[in-house]
Amino acid sequence: MGISQQERNRAATKFWLFAAAAAICWAVVTMAILLVVSSHDPLFDTLSSYAFTDHGDGMLAKSILSLAAGSLALLIALRAAGIVISRTSFVLFGTWSLGLVVAALFPASYPEHPNAFSGVVHQYSAVLALVSLPVLGCSLLSRFSDMPLTWLTVAAGGGLLMFAISLLWPSLIPFGIVQRAALAVDVALLGRLLMLVRSRVRNQPVSSGLLAQGGLKQ
Repeated sequence: MGISQQERNRAATKFWLFAAAAAICWAVVTMAILLVVSSHDPLFDTLSSYAFTDHGDGMLAKSILSLAAGSLALLIALRAAGIVISRTSFVLFGTWSLGLVVAALFPASYPEHPNAFSGVVHQYSAVLALVSLPVLGCSLLSRFSDMPLTWLTVAAGGGLLMFAISLLWPSLIPFGIVQRAALAVDVALLGRLLMLVRSRVRNQPVSSGLLAQGGLKQ
């Protein structure tokens, strides 16, 4: 007796959920280790400055790239689970991940390591990623009636606001702390999405056919 399409989709969803969880956890662990082993101030120095460090060289880029990979794996899991998302959500997954990748490949520019072009690319790609995730959360609220996801989306939007304030008035809010808080909320939002997809698949009967209908909503 052959394996049904629903069963294949369920297996694919579980695989991509595992891949997403592994990549995101690896990103978090790598970042945590970097904050400990580097001589940078673990609270106040910007995360971008960890691209140039005496200990843990290359760990920042690996962490960010792993987070981008985990985000794309989560998108694939959503599609495999038959959870129809809008084209806006699809594009925002892409801009979030693309922003992370470009920011990792083009380090920020500092007086000790000057590179004006790389610095500009890094700045705009980081802003692209930071803006994309709160908007992505908003675009998925209609798909998941979940209060924790709602609050995390609001918190991500608040992090974006604090980010803007820290850029305009750095004396009010230390930029490094804002970066860490915003990134932590973004990772938590992705983690909540992962849990929601896992719960949806676990509770969905295989025979219902919903799992075979993943795609984009017009």
